[in-house]
Formats: sequence, structure tokens, C-alpha cells
Amino acid sequence: MHAFDPNDYRKRVLAAVERRGGLAESDAFELYDIPLADAPRLSDADVAARVEQVWALWQKLRDHPKFRVLAGLLVEAHQDLSEPLLHTGSRLLEADRVKQLRDRRDAERYEMLDAAIERLIQRHNGIPAGKIAGLEDIGRLGGLTVAEVAARVRRHRIIDEAPAAPPPPAAPALSTERRRQIRSLLAEYERLIAGDPVPTLLSLLDMDFSAAHRSNEIRLRAEALRARTRELPPGRLRVVLDELLIHIGDLLEPGGPLVDAYLLTITETVTDQLRPQVRAAVLVEDLLVAPDFDYLLGVAIAGGLDRANAERVLIALADELGTTVEGHEHRAAGPRPTDSTHTDSATPSSNYPTGAARTPADGAGAAPVGAGTAGGAAGTGGGQWSSEGAVPPQGAADAPGAPEPEHWQRTPYDGTTQSGRPWEAALRAARASLRAGKPKEAAAFIADARRLVGDDAAAARSVRAVGEDVERVLAEAVVHWRAAVSCCAGRRFVEALAEHLDFLDRRAADVANPDPRGASRELLIGRARAAVIEAGRLFEALPADPGLRMQAVRAVLEVCADHAEARAALAELRVAAPEHVTVSRKPDGTVVITWTPSTTDQAEYRITRLLADGSWRVVGRTRGVAMEDGGAPAGPVPVYGVVASISGRASDMTRSDRTAAGAGAAASGGHRSGDASATGSRTVAGSAGSSTAGGSVGSSTATGSAGDRASASPDAEPSGLPTVRGLAERDGLLVFQWPTGITEVMVVARADAPPIDPDDPRARRWKVTNMRYEIEGGVRIPAEIPRPCHVAVASCRREPSGTLTVAAGFGAAARLRWVR
Repeated sequence: MHAFDPNDYRKRVLAAVERRGGLAESDAFELYDIPLADAPRLSDADVAARVEQVWALWQKLRDHPKFRVLAGLLVEAHQDLSEPLLHTGSRLLEADRVKQLRDRRDAERYEMLDAAIERLIQRHNGIPAGKIAGLEDIGRLGGLTVAEVAARVRRHRIIDEAPAAPPPPAAPALSTERRRQIRSLLAEYERLIAGDPVPTLLSLLDMDFSAAHRSNEIRLRAEALRARTRELPPGRLRVVLDELLIHIGDLLEPGGPLVDAYLLTITETVTDQLRPQVRAAVLVEDLLVAPDFDYLLGVAIAGGLDRANAERVLIALADELGTTVEGHEHRAAGPRPTDSTHTDSATPSSNYPTGAARTPADGAGAAPVGAGTAGGAAGTGGGQWSSEGAVPPQGAADAPGAPEPEHWQRTPYDGTTQSGRPWEAALRAARASLRAGKPKEAAAFIADARRLVGDDAAAARSVRAVGEDVERVLAEAVVHWRAAVSCCAGRRFVEALAEHLDFLDRRAADVANPDPRGASRELLIGRARAAVIEAGRLFEALPADPGLRMQAVRAVLEVCADHAEARAALAELRVAAPEHVTVSRKPDGTVVITWTPSTTDQAEYRITRLLADGSWRVVGRTRGVAMEDGGAPAGPVPVYGVVASISGRASDMTRSDRTAAGAGAAASGGHRSGDASATGSRTVAGSAGSSTAGGSVGSSTATGSAGDRASASPDAEPSGLPTVRGLAERDGLLVFQWPTGITEVMVVARADAPPIDPDDPRARRWKVTNMRYEIEGGVRIPAEIPRPCHVAVASCRREPSGTLTVAAGFGAAARLRWVR
């Protein structure tokens, strides 16, 4: 019988039992890792020893994150499971029973595979070699390995087949990560430069979708843009343009298949954007009417397509939904009933770029980009008319069920409705207003449509669906308004612009600030953009002197609190620790803590007290250089720590008991009188001196240089918790040394800069236990975090109440730049 290895047992036995479904799918010989074939030869002592080893491991695994449930069941069933194995006679009987059980189980596992093999032999008089891969898939369904399937297949004749033709080489394609990078960079460029949208790299070069294969022109335009970029001052705009030019050089300048791959990416992106809009547009009419087609055509062109490909995409989407385009009649993708006014013709494939070109029908002109939407509502095309002093369109007042004149004055939809369905014009206008980013106007149209629906249940469902979309956008607008106001009040202008004001500008332009006394959307956008520009100007002028740089970086953050570059620069600056921490007790028991201020200006100080269990409790915060602790326990003066912090950056802790030299002399030479024990003080000095004792008020003073203190305490302990050491990369895992007493840590990763602290809002963090660390052999950095990145590890402590306390910062040796 082989030696017992707990790690091998956990992976080989427990994992297999857990995968099969638990105790009911196993037996005692497997659970105690005793080979069935060795049952007659093993002595009772050998079996008892193996049972004890496995039993001990089960008890240890009751807290295991993966096997704790199975381990608990095994511990409960230990008596019944082990009893038949401890004596030779019962063990042999149990071995016979288990052998029969395993044979039946194997027969069940091979049942599906044997049936498939039998069927193949009946049809082909053997097993075709090309079918073996399918038999392996069937075997996996029964829990068989590839080796077990191969052993079963070898019993039968294998029929060789003619080799299949090699597949054609795969066309190059853009990775998901590269697509995301390009979209992100183009969106940031649009935020930095006011002007027309720049949806694609071709738009950045002021070129059309159809000009993508003009490689020489692309190279000339790219070189001109590179020259202009080099003339820009250092800043984020120049960085964004440099990265976009790299993508242009990789994808567009070489020409050929890479250009086709990028054009396919643009087409797929626009198609995904248009699909829900086309579905909503055909909801009522069961076809894509001309005004909606013209509007969606403009959306597709604004997304980066040329006119011909935009029409092809829209017609393909209509095929996909089984409908037609008014004025562009074509054959649907599958058979469907059509009315007499729409004829069928050839249809293109719905996949770009293999579809045939599409030409509009005679007389079916298309509106230019930005033309009015359905019925002329909420647009700028020639079909729109002002609601002030307007007159109804010809025949509108006489149309059956048309809105009353007062509604015509308020809602600019026309009266061209089908007989008996007067609500459609209002519903079409509501959809157009919603697309134009005017949900309040759309809500007014929905109210008209609901009034006109009457008892038509199908119409009521259509109106209700659009009404729910309008209500959702209005509710989201209120949330974004509150968030935008909160961000601007907290000077988080980047977040306000990117996440909230942009939504209000695009999707809810006619929704006003819920607070009637608050600022308007235009005012908030102007204020936020001005702050971001000013913060960028101040950041570019940062001094190189570390002494002046901290104050300059804080000035940038005072203007824009979430300026990314400033926060990254702040993370690289160190806050000087306070010195000369002194504690003394007053006659009333109050402890007075004083210290020499940090050399970093405008620092705030956090004072903590060391408790008997080794944890730290915050006493208070102050900008002064002294604090009284009225809650200190009686007896010896406690140990206190002081930490300086600025804008979330914390210094190393300076403790009142941390000495570098003279501590022993102070301890041996300090003879205290009764008064001295009540008012004694301890001081850590930062300059050379000597230990003294005596006087009417006894005191003990330890002195030493800053270098001595550093040698006495080489590692900072944020929040009084020991820090991890030796961060390194090994086999793709983050490894480090766990400090004594720490069983949980918080791993923090950030791509653009080192994490400021464990609560850095721009970083991702996750907790790791020492058990998980031992199981996996380290910490796995998630694949979705961009590489390279900055990784830091903060120690944690579990309080008696169950609350997890995370250190306020990272140790000096607890940071690493991760490149894999």
C-alpha cells in the first residue's frame, strides 16, 4: 500500500468524490485510500493506521473552503465507514461487495459509450477514425477519461478515412482587448477636444469608411498628424494621440487583411448599436418606415460607416427581424406573409462584407445625416415645424381619431395615420423624441397615445412598452442629476463629465435639475470642463523639487479631486512622519500625547493607542501637535502611535515606545518616586542625547538619531499591523512572506499608478486568506486587470466581533510592479 500524502489525497480522492456527487457515489476503500486489490494482503494494523491518517485529515478539512461540507459528512459517517475495514473477515466481505458495486458503476459509466460504439459498428462494420473524437465527448458525459475511452475503442476495428482537406487560413481578427482600447482612446479624445464625434480611426484622419484601402493617403495623413502631435505640449492629449497613431500604424497603414478586419469591427459595432433601435422602430408598423430609416441611416453614418454600407446593414437587420424597409423593398430572410403593397426582390446576406450592394428604389431619397426623425419630430430636417403658431398638416384635423387642435399646438406629429389607428402618430413621435434625447417631450406624446388607444389591447401593449422606456430614462436622469451635483460639489469633475453629465447631455437633454435652485446642465458642464482644463494646466507646471511638489499636487487636487495624473503623482510622494512622540499622565488620569510636527505642511494626525491584545484603537484626529486621551486605562502609561496624512497619503507610524539607543539605560537607571509613577513620561527623541532620571516629576527619556530608529524598525507597520515581505512573481503567481499573526491580507492592483491605499477608488482589491494562499501556492492576479500593473498587499486583522480591519496603508516592502 502506497504512503499517504494529504495533498495527493485531496486532489485525487476527495475531488473525484465531490465531482461524482458525494458519499453515495463512493465506498469505504476509496474514501480511506486503501487499494481494493491489496485487501487480502493487508494486516489489521496497517489498515487501522491508514484509517487514523485519513480520519485526522478529515477533521482538518472541516474548515476548508471547498471540501468543508464533504469533510463534515465524512466525519459524521466515520464510525460506520471504518468498522468493516478494521478486521480481516469483515474487510474481505466488504471488498467483495465493493468490487461488485464498482463493476455495476463502471457498466453504467460505459453504457452510453458502448451503445454508440455498437451503433457505429452496425452502420460501418467498424469504428471510423473520424468518429473517435465524438466518442470521447460521449465518454466525458459518463465521466470517462480519454484513456478509458481509448481502451474501450481498441477492442474494435478502426476504419481509416481519407484525410480531410486542410481548413483555409483564418482571416486576421482584432482581439477584444484591442477593440476596447481603441474605443476607450477615441472616447477620451472626444472629451479632450470639442468638435465632431470621432467614432473610428479613419474619422481621426478625416477619411471615409470607403477610403480605408487607400494606403498611401492614409500614410500621408498619419505622418501629418504625427508631426502636429509632436508640436503639442506634454499632457494627456498628446499621450492619447500617440497611442491612437500606434493603432493606425498597426491596422491601417499596412493595408490588406488587417484593414478588412478593422472594417468588420466597425460594421459589427454599428450593427449591435442599431439592432435594438430597428427592433423598436418596427414594433408598430411591422416595417421600417422611411422617416425612421433615414434617421437610423444617419446614426449608422455617424458611427463610422459610409452610406452604401449603412444601407446594407439596415436592410440586413430588417431581414433578420423578418420585415421590410419602406421604399427599399427586398426579399426577407425567410418566408413570411406580405401585403400587396410590398414586393420581394433579391436580398443581401446579413453578414458584412459578403452582402451584395443595395441601391434605393427609384424616387426613394434618403435624408442627410442629422435629418429629422420619424414624422419630423425632434430633429433638424426640413420636415420639422415649430409648435408655436403652427397649423395642422393638411387633412390632419379631418383624420379619423386625430388629436384635438390643442394637442397639435403642443405635439408636432403629423396626421398621416391609418384609419382606426390614430394613436400610431403619437407613438411614433414619442419614439423619435426618445431617440433625440428628450424624454419629457416623449412622455407628453405617450400621454396623447394612451388617450387615443381606447380599448385596443394590442395597441395598449405597444404604447406601454415605449412608455416604460420613457419612464426608465426619466428615472435614470434623476439619478444622474443627483450624482452629477454631488460630484461637482465634491470637485470630482472627471467622474461628473464622463459618467453623469454626458448621459444627461445625450439621453435627457430636456430634463431639468430636480432642485429648482440648483445649477443648470450647461452651467455644470462648463464648470466641470473649466476645472479639468485648469487642473491639467496646473499639473503640467508641477515643480520637480519634492518639497514643493507635494503642495503643488494638492493644489491640483483642490481644483479637481479625481484628476488621475495628480492622484498618481501623489501616490509616489512620501509624507514625512512626526517625531518626538511624548506621553505623560495628569493627576486625574488623563494621558497627554505630544509630538513634533511632520515636515510636510498641512498634515493631519491620527493618534492610536496600543491595546493589551496587540490591536490599535483610534483615539482621535487633529491638525495640532497634542491630544488628550481621557479614556486611557489606569496603570502604566499605554503606548501610543501617531501617523501624519495628507489627501489619503499616510506616513509611517511613530510610536511612543520606539527607541534606538539608551532604552536599556533608561529602564535600569530610572528610579521613580511615588509622584513619578503618577506623572512619569516617556519620550522618543530624534537627536543625540542621554538618558536621565530624577527630579520632582520622574521621567525617562530615550534618545537616538533617525538612522538608529530606522535600523531598530526597518519596516513601517500601518495601523500597527505587521506587513508582508518579499513580494515576488513565481510561476505566474504573486508570492510573499506572511508575517506572524496575520491570516488575511488585502491585495490591491491598479494599472495606471501604484495604489494610494487599500481604499483607492481607481484600484481593484480582493481578500486572500492564508488557507487559499497555501492551496494555490500564491495569489493569482485576475486576467482582466491590464498588464503591466502595480500591486500592493495590506495586512488585515479579524476583530472578535467578526469585523475585518484592513491596514490604512502598505509597508515599504509590500509593493511590486506586475508585468505578466
